[in-house]
Amino acid sequence: MLHKTLVAILAGCLFSISIMLNLNYLLPLNIDQKLIIGLLVAFPMWAIAMVMSYSSKSAKQAWKRCGYPLVVSTFINVFYFMA
Repeated sequence: MLHKTLVAILAGCLFSISIMLNLNYLLPLNIDQKLIIGLLVAFPMWAIAMVMSYSSKSAKQAWKRCGYPLVVSTFINVFYFMA
């Protein structure tokens, strides 16, 4: 259970931050509107990642469930940062 908790905290938090960075690059809004959207969307996304982690059978499966979307989102962030 401790391993799933670490996956939920680390991967879930990083995934929600990464997705919100992607949205900030894509949304053509003012900075204050981006901030409120980020606040309203990031926490539920983190909660969903935590539920996905706790519902897995093992820590390895939890890393797969939360790690793959995190890697994809991170590559998209790197693409936007480099371009």
